[in-house]
Amino acid sequence: MVTLRALAPAFEGGMRVRRLLVVALAVLLVVAGFSYTFYVVSHGGPADPFWGVVMKGVKDAASKFGVEAVYLGPEKFSLKEFIDLVNAAIAKKPDGLVVTMTNPVALDEPLRRAIEMGIPVVAINVPDDRPVDEKIPYLCYVGMDEYLAGVYAARRMLQEFTPKRAVIAIHEPGHVGLEARAKGIIDVLKEKKIPAEKLDITTDPTKALTLLKSYLAKYPDTDAIFTLGPLGAHPAIQLVEEEKLVGKVKIGAIDLTTRITDAIKKGVVVFTIDQQQYLQGYLPIVFLYLYKEFGLIPHENVLTGPSIVDKSNVDIVEKTVQLGYR
Repeated sequence: MVTLRALAPAFEGGMRVRRLLVVALAVLLVVAGFSYTFYVVSHGGPADPFWGVVMKGVKDAASKFGVEAVYLGPEKFSLKEFIDLVNAAIAKKPDGLVVTMTNPVALDEPLRRAIEMGIPVVAINVPDDRPVDEKIPYLCYVGMDEYLAGVYAARRMLQEFTPKRAVIAIHEPGHVGLEARAKGIIDVLKEKKIPAEKLDITTDPTKALTLLKSYLAKYPDTDAIFTLGPLGAHPAIQLVEEEKLVGKVKIGAIDLTTRITDAIKKGVVVFTIDQQQYLQGYLPIVFLYLYKEFGLIPHENVLTGPSIVDKSNVDIVEKTVQLGYR
């Protein structure tokens, strides 16, 4: 007859074995899960709130799929530093590479080299819009149609009123995505014979405020300001509020922050264009994982925008902005 006392050591020993097996399995899963390392290299860093949301998307997807994702981006916009970071990432021979096509000409050589090395590349935020026979052969693009964003912005402003003069605050001149947005705005306004020009405001908010003030002083008939990201929108909001120009100078923005949604609710900003940048961080990690595991990948463009946010729908969008998903 076997007593409970006699069974106890065997039971306890079995439990210890089970615990060891669970720990061993957990270790194996972690090791297996991190068998892929993906690098995300962007022209934007933590100084721009837009990229904080992208980083969240990258981190969440990496955690969900058990891969390692390394994010690289310059503190402030610098094409040279950006290209250096791309080359540094390629040198690590990652299992996949996610890159913003901020300057396709400058990126052409390093990314073609990476692809020849067998590193799959996904483009985000800014595509290579050159002809098919010239563009970098990355797997797919995740982001907004940049030119269409400018077109939507100009059309939405024209629904509000017909400006006498418009200025487009561009914080990263030469950035092909921002240039495409600006072109979309200019093309639509040109049809209405509305003068519109680009203004380099830099990525420094203090300088941006000074430059916008100077522009309005020089061209007092300016009654519309278009901004191409938070680094332009925030100084423009400050300017209009401080100079008591609310209702006199209307702001049309691109991208979302809590400050921009607050300004829409107050009537300081008429609208903004949403490109759902969380998806631009999240989806490429998912796509690269599926590509490495099963050879599956979407083709061409996976569009995350543009869509218009104004007083009619800002309350719905505001909550996701506060949670860091926009």
